[in-house]
Amino acid sequence: MRGKLVYPYSDALLQYEFKKDHPLKPDRLNLTYHLSKYLGLLDKVKEIEPTLASRQELELFHSPEYIDAVEDSGTNNNTHPQYGLGTSDNPIFPLIHDTGARYVGATLDAMRAIMDGASNAFCISGGLHHAHKNVASGFCIYNDVAIAINMLHQKKKCRVLYFDFDAHHGDGVQNAFYRSKDIMTISVHQTGKTLFPGTGFIYETGAAEGVGYSVNVPLLPGAGTPELIRVFDEVVVPLFESFKPDLLVTQMGVDGHYMDPLAHLTYTSYGYETIIRKLRDMSSDICKLGWLAVGGGGYHPVNVARLWTLFLAVMLDEEVPNEMPTEFKEACIQLGYQEIPELMRDEDEVVQLYSSREDVALDLERAIRRVNELVFPYHGL
Repeated sequence: MRGKLVYPYSDALLQYEFKKDHPLKPDRLNLTYHLSKYLGLLDKVKEIEPTLASRQELELFHSPEYIDAVEDSGTNNNTHPQYGLGTSDNPIFPLIHDTGARYVGATLDAMRAIMDGASNAFCISGGLHHAHKNVASGFCIYNDVAIAINMLHQKKKCRVLYFDFDAHHGDGVQNAFYRSKDIMTISVHQTGKTLFPGTGFIYETGAAEGVGYSVNVPLLPGAGTPELIRVFDEVVVPLFESFKPDLLVTQMGVDGHYMDPLAHLTYTSYGYETIIRKLRDMSSDICKLGWLAVGGGGYHPVNVARLWTLFLAVMLDEEVPNEMPTEFKEACIQLGYQEIPELMRDEDEVVQLYSSREDVALDLERAIRRVNELVFPYHGL
């Protein structure tokens, strides 16, 4: 029997802060950890202290020259725009290398725990899916997911399904494994025509022996829970069942939620919980190694904490009260947050904010049809 779900966390992770007014706020992690604690969920997990990834581990994906540049930015305060360091998205700060390495270390620790027999893991600091081999991008310095999968493959040849439902396309992870048939990447996201990083189109299906193993479903602004669930049921489920991965890796960014300030999707807690419950059951039935979940995007820190805590509850198959704990609301106010949901789950239907419902549905119909044509035949579907 597998051991407890592993949960890497340390306040040292909160030092990954570009600057005070940057959208990626460490409060996301702090509030998630404490809300999960208030609700008793952390009593059900195995907490572990994240370690620092070594230089050798970072080089499982990143080039030595790039790592040198990151270290120089932190030590000498030098920008390296050719490596994406010192841009508005990725300003440099003194701990840029050390905290980046700790983020990677947390995900590697989670992966090692799964390899050693843990049931699953949830690494809320992970999911830096935009970082590339030689360049920082989209608030991401080191790509913890690509490094962790490469570490796993160094030790054990196996099949990995990477599913990413962040509002932004998981370009760094896709590109890392674009020519591989051992790692299938599936990303459902707001279309690159309207949102960073401008990639993730249906025709991006892989290269060489990896053709058919990169899967993208772009959505129009305004797409919400019905679209998320439909993509899951009609694209993710059949590919999951045919690919039969040994390990499931999910990037669970919540910037697709209707409250998020940086994207234009309208997901709700119901949609997220629906697919995570199905992921839990399918990974339990199919994946010999288990399930590694990582965080990702989300730029309304209080809402991120609420949703990631719900995700943990679903992963553990635990119930949570519908009322937001008073202690949590007080902690949010102390940190300066005023917009605090009263309930753990969304109550109301989301008003259509962007594209019309008809346009969204028609566009998704076309997208799924094209995925069926371009990808499914490679999997006997």
